[in-house]
Amino acid sequence: MAAGEYDIITEQGASFLLYLKYQYNNETGITLDAYTSSMQVRRSIEDTDLVLHITGSTMDMATGLVHSGSVTGGGGTGEFVAGSGVAGTGQIKLGSSAAGATGTTGGILVTIDADTMANVPRGKHFYDLEIQSGNSVNKIVRGRFEVIPEVTR
Repeated sequence: MAAGEYDIITEQGASFLLYLKYQYNNETGITLDAYTSSMQVRRSIEDTDLVLHITGSTMDMATGLVHSGSVTGGGGTGEFVAGSGVAGTGQIKLGSSAAGATGTTGGILVTIDADTMANVPRGKHFYDLEIQSGNSVNKIVRGRFEVIPEVTR
């Protein structure tokens, strides 16, 4: 199954929130237990440098451990190579409601703090979001990630 297409328009310096429902054709949510996730934003598809990297996981129902994940941005330079960058606040929560509560089958919540978004270069970039369980990788959504420059800083 090919990834869905969705173009995002967001603003520099504003908190970022994206909520998706991953579901079957009959609108029943897909269970995301034991999944991890990754979303990357790059200036171009071929670019080796990243603009943003967001990760996350499903709450482990067996142990009760909460979601874990991270946000990495480019800091003042705006771009970074994998394994470096500046840590921010946010993550991808799988099995989440739009408000961040756990237990919503098929819910995917992506959050990025305003400070990290302030350093994302303005312009039209590319992103995709994938989930993984074991050796199975599913591309969920991809498209343009347009950042409108901020005036108030």
